[in-house]
Amino acid sequence: MTWKRKVLIGLIASLLCAAPWAYAQWQGTQGQSITAVPSGTQTIEGTVLLNDTNLDTRTDALNITDYGHHEIHAGSAYFAVRSELGDTSDDVEVRIATPDTTKWAHMVITIDCALACTAELWNPTTMTHVVGNVITPMNRDHNSSNTSGLTVCHTPGGSQAGTANLLQYIGAATTNGRIVNGGGTGNRTEFILDQNSSYLIRVTSRADSNAMSIILDWYEHTNH
Repeated sequence: MTWKRKVLIGLIASLLCAAPWAYAQWQGTQGQSITAVPSGTQTIEGTVLLNDTNLDTRTDALNITDYGHHEIHAGSAYFAVRSELGDTSDDVEVRIATPDTTKWAHMVITIDCALACTAELWNPTTMTHVVGNVITPMNRDHNSSNTSGLTVCHTPGGSQAGTANLLQYIGAATTNGRIVNGGGTGNRTEFILDQNSSYLIRVTSRADSNAMSIILDWYEHTNH
């Protein structure tokens, strides 16, 4: 592509952004002209640039949502939480099982505790699913009938073997016999969970009269 053509395409894009009601299409072959096309389509070399539905009706501002928020509107975003009160050495456990499909879970895991605690994660886990302790994921779009492909439970059965893949100490340690404060841990970057696998998240209290929460926030998207 010559520099003249690059400049021309840039000018076309600028004009479309400045005057979104003016629809135009670049025909794709150097030397061809820009011609009017039907309302609702704006392309340069076949790529859609703007559409009236992307614009705020009052201000003509371009409306954009990030991908995670898009998945909420698509009915593919879910939420689950397990909270418990406990004393020193008490723990909260959540087990996650993923299906053997390419519809993968993109998950953000957050741990909250009122006082000091230790967070650990295993993948895979040797602990087993307990039907009576199922946590049903909530669809973030309450108008959607979609359900999650993950199987989640609290207080799974059996025991965990091996060293945790991840470990983090949260909150202050004991100072003069007193816990100063708690805290939280999370990652703004999502994990893509293994297909056909299992995870254990465990939070262990390092103080009496503690409040501990495991918060799971995810969407499910078919990998291509």
